Amino acid sequence: MTPGTKKLLWRITQVVLIGLIFYFLGRQLVDNWSKVTAYQWQINYPLLIAGTCLCVFTFFIMSSVWRLIILSLGKRIGRAKAFKISYIANLGRYIPGKIWQMFGMIMLAKKEGITEEEAVTSFGLTQLFAVPSGLLCGVVFLLLSPGGFSDYAKIPYMSAGLKIVGAAILLVSILTVLYPQRMEALLNRIFVLFKRKVIRLKINKSLAAAIYGGYFLAWSLYGLSFWIFVKGVTVETAPVFPVIGLFIIAYQIGYLAVFAPGGMGPREAVMTLLLAPFFGPAVAAALSLASRLWLIIVEAIAALIALKIK
Repeated sequence: MTPGTKKLLWRITQVVLIGLIFYFLGRQLVDNWSKVTAYQWQINYPLLIAGTCLCVFTFFIMSSVWRLIILSLGKRIGRAKAFKISYIANLGRYIPGKIWQMFGMIMLAKKEGITEEEAVTSFGLTQLFAVPSGLLCGVVFLLLSPGGFSDYAKIPYMSAGLKIVGAAILLVSILTVLYPQRMEALLNRIFVLFKRKVIRLKINKSLAAAIYGGYFLAWSLYGLSFWIFVKGVTVETAPVFPVIGLFIIAYQIGYLAVFAPGGMGPREAVMTLLLAPFFGPAVAAALSLASRLWLIIVEAIAALIALKIK
């Protein structure tokens, strides 16, 4: 099979999988459209503006944490430039392939004197810190909700799955913070395999804890901004902790779905599933699709701010 044929088959697989997910979400809306239209929606502009501002501020925190990783590589970069690189490169998530965000970061970072190896290393470390902290953060917030995991008792294996994932991610998180030097060894093995220069990290346990804690805080605020968005379009009192937790988990699953640009499809499917106990399946599907539009707008605002930074 030629590389061109493989690429074509992968594109077809992506389209089919994402199409199927949105088909079932659409069917949920169509079959229950009367419930969606009967629901008392609202547009609370102050809350929507507040949620949007908090979301952009969260992006600034995330880029500041990435800056700490760059500093650990012995390079200096300002917070504004870190935001610029992070959120122009972030637009690459919407291009199929999951690699364009990293390529964008490499090109933009090079203009600031950061080598390709250092940019790739920072991207890899970002995943090693951000994904486990995000998953753990999501599970913790679900656990903090009044009903705990019992809110999802009707979903087969959900409660047990969350407990297993939470325990596994907690273990990974502890190892990441306590043994940061192992990450240097792992990354250098990969670089040697691809005949690249080895790198030296200056990450001790304190800095590793600061990076992990920074991402954990950022995910918490990201989830809070989503909860404010939900409050801005619904009249019900949405429970804060589970809504924060389910958003983070849905976001992480979407990010890890390699076939979905920008997590499109898997994120909405998981969000619908986890929102359903609080709003019903139809309204949950509508909220998940509306949140996609809202986040695209927020990321566009962040990109426009980044483009203004000289």
